[in-house]
Amino acid sequence: MARSPKAQATRERILRAADELFYLHGYNATGLDRIIREAGVTKGNFYYHFESKEALALATLDWHFEKGADEMAGKALKSRRSPRAKLLAILDHMAGRQKVQHKAGRICGCYFGNFTLEMSAESERMRKKVQEIFQRYRILFRDLIEQAAAAGEVGPSVDPDRTAGMILALMEGAILLDKAAQRPKAVADAVRFIRQYLKG
Repeated sequence: MARSPKAQATRERILRAADELFYLHGYNATGLDRIIREAGVTKGNFYYHFESKEALALATLDWHFEKGADEMAGKALKSRRSPRAKLLAILDHMAGRQKVQHKAGRICGCYFGNFTLEMSAESERMRKKVQEIFQRYRILFRDLIEQAAAAGEVGPSVDPDRTAGMILALMEGAILLDKAAQRPKAVADAVRFIRQYLKG
């Protein structure tokens, strides 16, 4: 059933508030009452759109991914760059976000990685959701590497699926290290390593 513009705007306010609070403080440390207050809605409004805090968190995971995908599409995927250059532009975008967060005073890490660390052993629904989102990233990287291979931009020894998995693991690990150190170094180093590896 289609939502009215007013209902859609309310839902967006709830998602935006929850996304920010979960990102800054984590799932367990963020109470539902605070989300409702920050969103400027009533409990009735909240429960009209989401059956529980867990359902809201699941929705924010999709919402956060879609926002990031839109940014990547605008900055990299829809450009006239080559496939290899598109992949590297996505990774540069990730590194750039770390620098922006550092300048703002707090590196928050990866939204999906944070949920994985906090909730994957507590909620099977959340574990499956973050696993699904990581798989979407892996497929995106794999497809770009396959296109780069077809264009002769990477060598025949580069296995697209395995390399996509390694890039994802390297980037996630680097983002976690930057969060631990509260400085944007590991991700930048990871991107330089991947750039050199793909030159092969």
